[in-house]
Amino acid sequence: VVEASTNNIYIGTPFNEIVWEVFVKVGDTLKKGDPVFQLDSRTYEAQLVEAIAAKQRAQVELENAITELSLYDALKDKRAVSLNTYNQVFFKKQTALAQIEVQEARIKTAQTFIDRSFIRAPCDGKILQRNIFKGEAANLFVNESLIIFGPVCPYHLRVNIDEDDAWRFRPDTPAKAFVRGNSSLSFPLKWVRTEPMMIPKKNLTGDNAERVDSRVLVVIYEFDCSNPSVYAGQVMDVYIESIPANRRYTNGKN
Repeated sequence: VVEASTNNIYIGTPFNEIVWEVFVKVGDTLKKGDPVFQLDSRTYEAQLVEAIAAKQRAQVELENAITELSLYDALKDKRAVSLNTYNQVFFKKQTALAQIEVQEARIKTAQTFIDRSFIRAPCDGKILQRNIFKGEAANLFVNESLIIFGPVCPYHLRVNIDEDDAWRFRPDTPAKAFVRGNSSLSFPLKWVRTEPMMIPKKNLTGDNAERVDSRVLVVIYEFDCSNPSVYAGQVMDVYIESIPANRRYTNGKN
């Protein structure tokens, strides 16, 4: 199966909210950090304004307490002010300091949520699929991905090798991919990596001879993206030069 070179990236949402704006369409090419869509951030903007006002109020209370304490400290006769009154002003100062820290944390939290409401491209790439529109609810748990994204030049090809044939595979042997429906369209493949753990077969091609109860070795190849007849998600036939199926080994050796 043809996929992006980073694997397909399924862009989601950091929290449940209404989509305020969508900045992309299918096929758009983005740079890392470009906005993809924006969530409604009015609640957090209101919380930010409230926290800033509360911080300013706490700063005024702090200045008043500091001024009052400085006047008390300047008195030559300390008996002019009771200890209880002095302590009340002192703890007003400490309370104001604590409130400033609390409101600074609230400001930082609100600013973080506002920033996170802008969903941005995690790397350079292309919008492969879009399933979200302005005014819809972007939820954390959905049946389909909101945005499928990824770099597509070069393309990666995820090849499943049946467990019965995995022993025949060698990464340094030539491999070629063929477009289904037109075998004259073929592309040389470059080995990228072999995933070290076999997995249950997930990608079914519809072939009548295909086994669905087998495990597969996943091998990733790359090929040039310049041919317009190949698309992300496309199933291709792959030929890999390999050891003959009738090769026999003795004590693990040929």
